[in-house]
Order: sequence, then C-alpha cells, then structure tokens
Amino acid sequence: MATILAAGLLAGCGETATPADPDPTDPWLNPPPPAHGAVEQLPASVHALVAPEHLSEAEQFLATESISQISPGEVSYFAGYPIVLPDVSRPYLVRGIYRTQATFTVAILGDALWVASTDSADDDAPLRHQPLVLIMDEVPATVYVTAGPAR
Repeated sequence: MATILAAGLLAGCGETATPADPDPTDPWLNPPPPAHGAVEQLPASVHALVAPEHLSEAEQFLATESISQISPGEVSYFAGYPIVLPDVSRPYLVRGIYRTQATFTVAILGDALWVASTDSADDDAPLRHQPLVLIMDEVPATVYVTAGPAR
C-alpha cells in the first residue's frame, strides 16, 4: 500500500473544467473491478484541483497515462497557489473526471489509487475532465478513475 504524505493541499471545488466526451468509453474513465477489497480514503490535504488556467497543459501531461510525475516547482504552478511540499514527497498530476461536482475523493484500493468525483451515482450529465495535483511517496501500480463516489 502506498504511504501518503499530507502536504497541506486543499481540495478545490466549483471550477469549470474542459468538457469530456460524454461517451462512457472516455479514455479517462477507468472503474475498478466490481468485486474489490476495502477502500482506504486519503485525506483531502494530499490533493488539489489543477487551476482552470492550466487545465489544457495538465491534460497534455495526462494524454497517454493516468498519472504523471511533475517537478516540485510545478506543483504551485498547476494548483494556482503557493504550496510548500514535505521534504520526502513526489508530486504528480492524476486524471479526474466528474459530471456536475468538481470535488473528489482519493483512495487506496489494494495497490491501486482510486480518484472518484463526489457526484451522485445517478447523475447522467456529460463527463468532464479535471486533472488533480497529488502528493505521494510511491507511484501506484494502477489508477482507477470514476464519476461518482468510491465505495
């Protein structure tokens, strides 16, 4: 299981991200298997939304992979506000999708990371991309991304 370092990040909300393809085959959508183990939710302090003015650039980093390591100097740039990182940490950009609520939970599921929006499971609005800045000390083997709560 990945050990997570709290970095004093605040999870933002309410910003408008770029529209994604409403088709459930969106390449950013990657649900976990139906039968999965326990979900360990991480503190909101380890992730933040990418600022609206940097969404397009962050999406380029995530065009072919679900998670991309960034430099410590890029953390504040992508978040849009100053962030002081712990000495031993690795910052990443990670994919997130949502329908109407750009707020997220980030959890550990086995050796995988699970990024889930807090949208209702019944919400049928089109999917939208919202990259997040994430502070971890290990790279997860797999990244699951869903619109709706992690359960």
